[in-house]
Formats: sequence, C-alpha cells, structure tokens
Amino acid sequence: MIFRNIHFFIISVSLSFLYSNSKVTYGAIEHLLFNSNIIGERKIEIYRPINSHIDSQTIFIFMQDGQMLFDKSITWNNQDWNIDEIFSNRNNKNNNIVIIAVYSANKSGTGFFDNTNRYGEYFPKQSLKYFNKNIKTFIYKKFIDSEKYDYLKFLINELLPFVETKYNLKLNKNNTGIMGSSMGGLFALNAIMEYPERFGFAGCFSVHWIGIKPIDYLLLSFRKKVTKDKDLVEGLIKYIDMNVDNLNSHKLYFDFGTDGLDQYYSSPQKDIDKILTANEINFNSLKFEGHSHEEKYWALRFENALSFLINE
Repeated sequence: MIFRNIHFFIISVSLSFLYSNSKVTYGAIEHLLFNSNIIGERKIEIYRPINSHIDSQTIFIFMQDGQMLFDKSITWNNQDWNIDEIFSNRNNKNNNIVIIAVYSANKSGTGFFDNTNRYGEYFPKQSLKYFNKNIKTFIYKKFIDSEKYDYLKFLINELLPFVETKYNLKLNKNNTGIMGSSMGGLFALNAIMEYPERFGFAGCFSVHWIGIKPIDYLLLSFRKKVTKDKDLVEGLIKYIDMNVDNLNSHKLYFDFGTDGLDQYYSSPQKDIDKILTANEINFNSLKFEGHSHEEKYWALRFENALSFLINE
C-alpha cells in the first residue's frame, strides 16, 4: 500500500520525553507522538504482548483513553486497566495481538476543559440528526460537530493508514477491533457502526449512554452531579435502531456495574439489548454487581470480554 499522505504525520520517538510514557512488566511498548491535521498532536502507544511476526493472523485492537491502560504511576487516579499483566496470564491463548492505545484529549483527568475536549471527540456526531430539534441540539451541533473534534475522521483517515503502512498490511473487519470505556465505549460503538468494513468487533465497557445536561456540565466542578439527558438517550437509541443492520456479522460486548455512574446505565442498556436481540446481532451484555465507573473494574472484565470478541 502506498501511503500518499505521509507528510501529514510527524512521528517522533525522540520527542516522547515531553510526555510521561507507560512502562509495562510484560511484553513491549512503543511510544509515538502523532501530529494529526485534525485533532492536533496526540500520544500513541503500541503494545505487543509477544515478539512474534506480525502477519495476516495478527489482531489489531484500537483502544481509547490510552494513557489509562498500562501504568498507574502516570495516571491521574492511580489506576489502570492492567493490560500487560492480563496478557502475562493468558496461558495457551492467542496473544498474537497489537494494542494501539490512543491517548485521549483529557490529560488532567478531572480538568473541566480536558473533559470537555474528550467529550467532544468521543461523542457520536452521526447521532445528532436523530435528536429532537431544540436549543440543546443546536448547541450540541455547534459545539461538538466541528472539525477539531472529529476524532473518528482522525482514526479512519490518518491513524489506520499509518498503522497499515507501518506493518505493511491491510486492516479490516477480519483482523481489527475497537474498545473503550464510558464515552470511549460509546465511541467504539459509533466507529463500528459507521465503518463496519474496518472493524469486526467492539468492546464497550460502562457505556455512558446518559450524556450530561448542559447545566450539570457547567456546574460539574462545584456539585459533581450528572443526571440523564432524556433527549440524548432517545437520540442515541434511535441512531442505533436505524443503523443496526451495519452490525450484521460483527461481535459486540457491553457491560456495566451497579455503583457510581454505572448505576444509571441499566435502563438504556436494556433498550439497546432489545434492538440488538431483535435484529439477531451477535453480542454479549453483562451486569457486574458492586462495580463502579473505574479502571480497576474494567481491568477485571477485560479478559472475558477479549476472549468473547476474538472467539477464544
């Protein structure tokens, strides 16, 4: 494959000292700095659990919030997904996998502007046309539906071609999946629905179906409260219902806990499950008692999700 837009990207390992790099205790990790024409400079970490030859059997998984996956010493909440340790215990299983971990726009963890940028990037813009027409929808379109927040375009038009060129192979639904949690999980579903030829499976952990009301968002730093945005929930459900045929011959994994933010996900997840069941989509949807909206719980669920998605 000829990479026609190589001048769009500046990948510099030497510049990685400007950022905290994840360290792993098992496998190998490569740190890259990616200069996107769409979302700007972004850290990428490429993790391989085993040093095997990359071929047509290798599975590539694009994961969101990449800074939270491997090394809790660099994360804002001192938690991580423990991905490297999980792979170290996958005896006699398929570890011919490459994880493409993309750092999110949220560098501080709790910062208002960082959270805003992350929300804007991960929000499924294609769902906006299914929203009720009101001032809130108008604000969403003006704020979120902009070029600088088109993370999906970055992923499809810039990052995937770069990975294909790097490894001299084609990424498609036969060897590629996508995962994320919370808004990252919502984005993973958005990506597979919009580009079913690119992704064969999606892992969606603790999907943040409920959005956040504008007034709650503005006051988030003061009262730490999130309540369901009814218009957003209904719009997302309509979006999935109208595009569910794109998920034929794909695999999806959903889960949620019962504490913290996760306690609000049960009802919308049931609505999504009904749509997927009615259309005979191959999916798994699980509830975990006592789990809340934290990396340490997603870490506990990652292995089973991976095994289901890659047919182990």
